[in-house]
Amino acid sequence: MSGKLLSVKQVQEILGLSERTVFRLIKSKELQGFKAGRVWRFEESDIEDFIQRQRKKAEEEDTNK
Repeated sequence: MSGKLLSVKQVQEILGLSERTVFRLIKSKELQGFKAGRVWRFEESDIEDFIQRQRKKAEEEDTNK
């Protein structure tokens, strides 16, 4: 494990997404997280990876236009 752990609320704030969308991304395995007891936690590095994948995806879509 590397980096600090983030809560769902912190991930929402970082990504600018609703709680519902965060959980949809978890379910679709686009966003990595784990449950610690009854709460979800996310490694900061996993959120950074998600952001990079989204940037790459957006760049690819722009080049395909």
